[in-house]
Amino acid sequence: MKNWTKPEIRKYLGPFIVAVGLAYTYHSHITGCPRYVIFAGWALGPPVWFLLEYFLLFDAENEKLKQFIHYQSLCRNLWLGFLAYLAAFYLGTWN
Repeated sequence: MKNWTKPEIRKYLGPFIVAVGLAYTYHSHITGCPRYVIFAGWALGPPVWFLLEYFLLFDAENEKLKQFIHYQSLCRNLWLGFLAYLAAFYLGTWN
């Protein structure tokens, strides 16, 4: 059996969680889930993931902190862009 390293776990778990979140968001729109539930999930979920990722899945002995910070800043920017899209979609007059 393969021993998974922390970077390998992050490499697969992060995109998997994003894919599940996007699928759930799409499904929620179809089934009529309240918008505040979807928005709250996207507003609170990624910051919690970033913290868990740093405290549990960052291997300080074998990884460079600067690369990890760069990776998280890219993910943060994508998350904020999607959150802004959801806010505009939910609060805008064009929905």
